[in-house]
Amino acid sequence: MPDEATVKKMSELLRLGAVMMSEACPICSLPLFKLRSGEVICPVHGRVQIVKSDEEIITVGTLAALDELEKFAVNTINRMRNELENGGLSMDLDSVRTLSMWLDILERVRRLKLIIERSRS
Repeated sequence: MPDEATVKKMSELLRLGAVMMSEACPICSLPLFKLRSGEVICPVHGRVQIVKSDEEIITVGTLAALDELEKFAVNTINRMRNELENGGLSMDLDSVRTLSMWLDILERVRRLKLIIERSRS
């Protein structure tokens, strides 16, 4: 069941002339909406792709998981940077190692996304 904010977003899409489709978002299973421009969006995840095979479902799901991990890594790196700047975190060996680990994760995630996206073209 969608939360109140999602229901409001769905209502707003309909009010603006979007059409609710019979297809569902491969990530959250909510109905997709087709905008007047022809773009298909999920009220939660934004632009999505309609998939036609199990392989495409796996690829889209993998990319969605990598997107979420990328956001988490960026947020963690930014939080650590802020804590270092504000003195909430000392620049000791453990902090440097942790920051380095998150930068490595971010690099790997971006590399994997690029490989997957290139294989789809």
